[in-house]
Amino acid sequence: MESPLPAHEQEDDSEDDTVPADPEKWQCGDVVRCVRWVSRQFSVPAPRTHLLPSSGAALLALTADNWLQVCSGNEQAARIFQAYVAHAHAAAKGRPPPPQLPEHQTSSSQGLSQQTGQ
Repeated sequence: MESPLPAHEQEDDSEDDTVPADPEKWQCGDVVRCVRWVSRQFSVPAPRTHLLPSSGAALLALTADNWLQVCSGNEQAARIFQAYVAHAHAAAKGRPPPPQLPEHQTSSSQGLSQQTGQ
């Protein structure tokens, strides 16, 4: 499957720039590249990398409180990161996406899932 990150937005953190579409398959470098991209895309502070789990499966298991800790207490950033990962996972599994965040519901043509290319 295609990477959830646009090719021009991917970091050169490793020799392989592709990120699996399904967060369950992400490894440490994929997690880091994804959170950097989301941070830039949504203009939110990047999470504290040393607190991020080293796999996408563990990232999916983070609770809202975990995300808040990883994001240094920034509620907006925590909600955006958690929502992005949930949307990417739902899209990869062919499931309906979770509800959009209130700040992304202003236009039916500009939802979070469209902003992430899904």
